[in-house]
Amino acid sequence: MTALPMHSEEFETVAEIEVDPRGRVSLGKAGATPGRRYRVQSNIDGVLVLTPVVSIPEREVQLWTDPSLQKRILDGLEQAANGRTHDRGDFSQYLTEEDDED
Repeated sequence: MTALPMHSEEFETVAEIEVDPRGRVSLGKAGATPGRRYRVQSNIDGVLVLTPVVSIPEREVQLWTDPSLQKRILDGLEQAANGRTHDRGDFSQYLTEEDDED
């Protein structure tokens, strides 16, 4: 885990909350957005830092890490937006029951 610099001037106290018997806290008073995901980091003093994150499925990681693949996808989207598409027919014959679960 990467250590975070802890400078009090970088943070503003926005609420005081209490941990419930099940170890939970409500962050609504602190302005947290319902449904948003956060990475939680802690230090030796028990200071917790919440950083908003967006999680992506593992199967999509390549798209975010391969610039040539990103370019191909963007080129394809541009072509589709400009009507430069080719009908390749019906591919439903290649579906399996597993595909229906997604």
